[in-house]
Amino acid sequence: MHEGSKGVKRVLFVIPSLAGGGAERVILHILKYIDRSRFEPHLAVFEKHGELVSEVPYDIQVEKLKERRSLYGLQWLVVIFKLTGLLKKRKIDAVVSFMWYTNLVVLIARILSRVSVGVVVSERYGLSVSFEGKIAELLRRLIIRFFYPGANAVIVNSMEMGNQISQMVHMPKGKIITIYNPVDLARIAQLKEESAEHPWFRESFPTVIGIGRLTRQKGFDYLIRAIRILKDNGIECRLALLGKGSEEENLKRLASELGVSDRVLFAGFQQNPYKYLARSTVFALSSLYEGFPNVLLEALSLGIPSVATRCPTGPEELIADGINGLLVPPADERALAEAIKRLLLDEDLRKRLSDAGKKRAEDFGVEKIIKQYEEVIERVCAESAVK
Repeated sequence: MHEGSKGVKRVLFVIPSLAGGGAERVILHILKYIDRSRFEPHLAVFEKHGELVSEVPYDIQVEKLKERRSLYGLQWLVVIFKLTGLLKKRKIDAVVSFMWYTNLVVLIARILSRVSVGVVVSERYGLSVSFEGKIAELLRRLIIRFFYPGANAVIVNSMEMGNQISQMVHMPKGKIITIYNPVDLARIAQLKEESAEHPWFRESFPTVIGIGRLTRQKGFDYLIRAIRILKDNGIECRLALLGKGSEEENLKRLASELGVSDRVLFAGFQQNPYKYLARSTVFALSSLYEGFPNVLLEALSLGIPSVATRCPTGPEELIADGINGLLVPPADERALAEAIKRLLLDEDLRKRLSDAGKKRAEDFGVEKIIKQYEEVIERVCAESAVK
């Protein structure tokens, strides 16, 4: 074990990039709030790009492990050997990695480095569904089954995901640990006060908002269809979608075909989505699957009445239907439209869900969640020290 000055443990966090996703935001929260009197955080990425690069704390040096865009073939070896060298050079005590292919690289690099380092792998999506493609999903399942037992701990971000992995991986029960994603309540409360430039958010007209990458996973096509159903039923509202992604043109085409282009705003990726979220009437999570939906938690923290699909995994562990939000089946635009209609037409329901949502979000405060990560890191450092 290679501790820094005064017993401070060196911890390397590894993730493919700093794109604007949930896993990336979790790592940034940890890097910002981890106790520097006990831990010295480091960050390695496969590629140093993404919307969140500018949010890396000033005292963190970002190590880039890869030069080209392809992760297949020889580039995998380059990444593994660079990471192996980094473990030796920085005298790392523990590694925390996110995403299944990153987890594989880290576990192989530890073997090759022959250094005593604790490894925590984090799995972000459940096993009940997959939209990654058959080959990628087969690889992911093989890696989880055969490589994850080599980790000191596996962190998942929902109880349901933990149950799924425990059925596949032969590990002591205590090594599969659920740590929910954190929400930085103070930061969000501050950022929501910034001015929202688009005129939609300065008017009293009802606005439904969806936030996330414009991919099939997020089910925004069902949300656009729900807006058409609401229009046909005489319900006046607009939909703002914040995010970019491969499905953007298809979604714009769908809105045009359904005759709701004038009711759907494609606002792109927003560095500060909270100023728009805070000024919306309803938040809608239309996802087909999730790991743990950060944006739903953020909407609850701002008191925005929310409707979410019962997709695997996460929403049902955040929302009690009718208590602090509404839950609907995934891939069902009619159910989505009906839930949004209920919220738009019932001010008392919105107020009740708003108050309960804010209270629920307090359970996920960033300070509480980071302490849970610190406890796991301390434990794996102790385990690697006695080997």
